[in-house]
Amino acid sequence: MKLLILLLLSILGLVVTAQDTTTTTTTNKQQNGLVIQTGAQGYTYHGCYTETTNIANTTGKRALDGGINSVQPDNMTVQKCWEFCGGKGSSGQTYKFAGLEYARECWCAQSLSGLSSKVADSECDLPCDGNSTQACGGNLKLTVYIASAAANLAARFSFVASLGVIGVMVFGSVFE
Repeated sequence: MKLLILLLLSILGLVVTAQDTTTTTTTNKQQNGLVIQTGAQGYTYHGCYTETTNIANTTGKRALDGGINSVQPDNMTVQKCWEFCGGKGSSGQTYKFAGLEYARECWCAQSLSGLSSKVADSECDLPCDGNSTQACGGNLKLTVYIASAAANLAARFSFVASLGVIGVMVFGSVFE
């Protein structure tokens, strides 16, 4: 009986983890009269970061290096960059980081350079070419988003583990 109850708790945990968490709700904040999208389409706002191409001895490597990029004059938006970096771009790969720079550039990479520094949100002061109300980086500044899937997955496993611990504590004491 004890084994059956623990099995049921495990199944409940798996059902909870299988729920669809692909919400598209976006909470926005204002900076310099521009909207900073704080999260949607699997990405969460990470901050405004400096570009690293002008740092001495870096051989011009970018803050978001080793991935893909898209330049869309007159057309770039935060959502287009999320889609491009989130697997709908030319490579079909999902990137951990999505960054917008200079109003029209989208950069995708699996890591953010340790040489890049987080700066005040107000330094990402250029509006997107495709939506003048959205913040799209700045001159050598990136509006950076991080894939939130890893955080969601960790939270789900934590919840399942909690159910297992509670089940063992509650039902273990009942059956002693």
